[in-house]
Amino acid sequence: MVTLRPWQPEDRPLLDRFNTPEMTAHLVGPETPEELEKRHRRYLSLEGPGGMLVICDGDVAVGSIGYWENDEDPDAVVWETGWSVLPEQQGRGYAGQALLQLLDIVRADGRHSEIHAYPAVDNAPSNALCRRAGFALRSTRAFPFRGEEILSNDWALVL
Repeated sequence: MVTLRPWQPEDRPLLDRFNTPEMTAHLVGPETPEELEKRHRRYLSLEGPGGMLVICDGDVAVGSIGYWENDEDPDAVVWETGWSVLPEQQGRGYAGQALLQLLDIVRADGRHSEIHAYPAVDNAPSNALCRRAGFALRSTRAFPFRGEEILSNDWALVL
């Protein structure tokens, strides 16, 4: 059974396992150790709405999923989400189950009327997951990420 739990200090090794050429193929590449440590500290100290969660199968961490406010349009602040599943755990439905649980969390929060995901256009598994979860493709655009741009799809789900 898949469960979600808050990111903890002992979850730092997950970032190293996500930081491979294979796992960052749809991003701008691996991060430096300093960038990973900064991201870990950010996950631990997320203030305000949102959070980073670990996807677990029993006691085993298999990935992560997060949600945060996207205030690109100050008149329509929305949730944004993103996820990662370890390579050896992919294809088992973990991301889909985690996303459905996350949607329950953000619906219960009631703070925003939409949630968006921005997978790279060439990230077929994440785009398919958005479609299966009921998101609608709104647009394709260059999305700024870690100082570069990724051609991404904007998937939105009205909550």
